[in-house]
Amino acid sequence: MRDFQNVEEWHRGVSQSDLAANTRLVLFALSLFANRVGEGVRASVGTLADRTGLSKPSVVKHLKLAEDADWISVKRFDANGTRLKRNEYSLKSPEGGMRHER
Repeated sequence: MRDFQNVEEWHRGVSQSDLAANTRLVLFALSLFANRVGEGVRASVGTLADRTGLSKPSVVKHLKLAEDADWISVKRFDANGTRLKRNEYSLKSPEGGMRHER
């Protein structure tokens, strides 16, 4: 993995990646909530579904694909022991031109 530089560079990398189109769409929607260094990104699956027009299960699938491809890292939290969970994402820049299943 390369060091993360900035969101603009990350956008270029995502747009030139061989990730599935819907995975790229979810990543771009996620980046709307990122700061300049791509950390502490908090967006619910429901919010991402609204922004992308995808179903919640589809958003979850594409977030997992992006995490597996090393484009994001995910910290998972539960809300005081309840069933409600929230995630915090960080944008990452994977090394090289990795190929991914679509």
